[in-house]
Amino acid sequence: MNSYLLTRVTNLPHFFRLLIFVLLAWGCQPRVEPVAPHFLKDSITTDYVLKRQVDRAGQIKNLKSFTLTSFLGPKLKQSFRQSLLVQDSRSIRVDTYGLFGQALGVFTHHEGKTTFFDPAKGRIYSGAEVESLMERMLGTQVDFHEHLRIFVGHIPRLEVLKVLESRLNSDRTRYVLQLTDILRGGRVTLQFSATTLLPLAMTRYLEGGRVVYSVTWQEYAKVGKHDFPHLVTLTFPEKQETIRVKYKNPIINQGLPADTFQLPLPSSRS
Repeated sequence: MNSYLLTRVTNLPHFFRLLIFVLLAWGCQPRVEPVAPHFLKDSITTDYVLKRQVDRAGQIKNLKSFTLTSFLGPKLKQSFRQSLLVQDSRSIRVDTYGLFGQALGVFTHHEGKTTFFDPAKGRIYSGAEVESLMERMLGTQVDFHEHLRIFVGHIPRLEVLKVLESRLNSDRTRYVLQLTDILRGGRVTLQFSATTLLPLAMTRYLEGGRVVYSVTWQEYAKVGKHDFPHLVTLTFPEKQETIRVKYKNPIINQGLPADTFQLPLPSSRS
């Protein structure tokens, strides 16, 4: 406290001097950050960690965002500007744009059906044709039924995973869980932040130990009241393919238009 302020304070009545000192002392206290709920527990269980993931997944009803999506593989290395709309981790619409903002195509996965609209030809494709188009256009294929949850920061097939073992990593910053898929078999490794319990990484293995795919969730930031990963990377090691999605200004739980997953009617030309 400087000498001028100290002189002014000492000339005040005792009660007011005391009040000023209390307020000044309070203002100098370091800010106390909120404590994560699990730090208030004597111990936490794997059931508690997984329940937090189920509760968190149920809170995100819909998402819309612009993205910069990169597809990296032996055949192609390219990035696209896209808009992404997701409903209940079951339906997705991806609009892809060219260098000058022109629409290149629209993928949708809705009610178990995947379709693609080609605006240049005015045609809608479905079934096996979509897989071929996706491979040709993006250089890879995405199993929306399996991978859709990944792109909104959730763990696929969480409801059928059974914990085999758990531990803290060596620097005690991550919880590492080993699980098995009780329906499909194989093994899954999950890593969570020991501070926030947010998922950071996942790897799925086949029975023989081969890696099917791996995921990292990074750059978490608040979107409203939700912690959301703004960078999601999905890698297929055997195919040497990677999909990297960088979100820009995502919006959560603000609703989607009723016709989001209805593609335009195709033109009459073949």
